[in-house]
Amino acid sequence: NAQEYKTRVSYIEDLTYDIKLVRFELLEPKEMKFKPGQYAQIKVPGIDVIRAYSIASHPEHNNEIELIIRQVPKGQATTFVHKALEVGDKMILTGPYGDFYLQEESQRDMICIAGGSGKAPIRSILQYLKDQGMPRKVKYFFGAKSKRDLYYTEEFLELSKEFPNFEYIPALSEPQPDDAWTGETGLITDVVDRRVGDLTEAEAYLCGSPGMINACIKVLNKHDIKKENVFYDSFS
Repeated sequence: NAQEYKTRVSYIEDLTYDIKLVRFELLEPKEMKFKPGQYAQIKVPGIDVIRAYSIASHPEHNNEIELIIRQVPKGQATTFVHKALEVGDKMILTGPYGDFYLQEESQRDMICIAGGSGKAPIRSILQYLKDQGMPRKVKYFFGAKSKRDLYYTEEFLELSKEFPNFEYIPALSEPQPDDAWTGETGLITDVVDRRVGDLTEAEAYLCGSPGMINACIKVLNKHDIKKENVFYDSFS
């Protein structure tokens, strides 16, 4: 039941050098009911461009929507967001959309894997689970090139302190000397391979590029995950 929303930009934050968080206050209608993991589309004013972005915010704070938007070289929509969009601007959003969302009835252990702006839907899922008292065991792997590509690190580390059954595992494929990085390094697929056990009874949520998702599915299969328990959102 997607519909059109009139919105006002209420907050913009630089999460990294090429990723912004944009918060939209819903003016009319005033609420969007969405499942954690779903996405919305924004209409770029003045050019006939519509783009989809996963919702990063808590599904119960439904009078506002947060989107995480990465600058794509020569991308019309992302260039508009990164260069022109300001707090107070009015925008048209439509949503919610998507078959990628948390299976709320399930009690299975969860493996979440994301790269780049793929953190958005996982953040929405985790905020929802946090409010439930983190009833499920969750391992969250996030793959980035170097430290400057990481964001929301503190938020997820705090979550892991609060809930022993939540583990956040960021991994850098090309850490820089001045990153002083002591965490996991290498390709996210190798890190997942090392850090998960038998996945026969687990559920996986993957967000990122098609290449990353395909490579991760191969690793999960190696650990005996069931095909019907793998959910993914591919950002092409």
